[in-house]
Amino acid sequence: MNVRPAVDMPGALAHLARAVAFDCLGDGGADVAELAAGEAVFELVADGRVVGAFTLGVQQYSDGRLIRCGAAGGEPGHDLTAAMVEFAEREARGRIGARALVCETKRRGLVRRLERQGFRVAGFILRKDL
Repeated sequence: MNVRPAVDMPGALAHLARAVAFDCLGDGGADVAELAAGEAVFELVADGRVVGAFTLGVQQYSDGRLIRCGAAGGEPGHDLTAAMVEFAEREARGRIGARALVCETKRRGLVRRLERQGFRVAGFILRKDL
């Protein structure tokens, strides 16, 4: 599987639309363009066909930069996690000089896949609607 900057933004946003329901801080009603705003959008390509998309953004903190995956989605039947993590790690180390990768998810299966890629649960996001 290959990763490239998004060539077909409407197509990439269609893949990212799958992530709206799993937005940790939103209520599931966010516009997909909101999830991608301010972040670089990438496509995942398998056998010459785009099968998923994800976003990466840089966050600056006093102790360094973090690379954050804001949204990711793809066609069922494709495990995109390993390709996304490999690409994000390479970018974080080589081009950005980031100290860590972070993401937020409600998907327990994704947590398990990310743990196999070397991630650890670092906390919880709690929300109270008013």
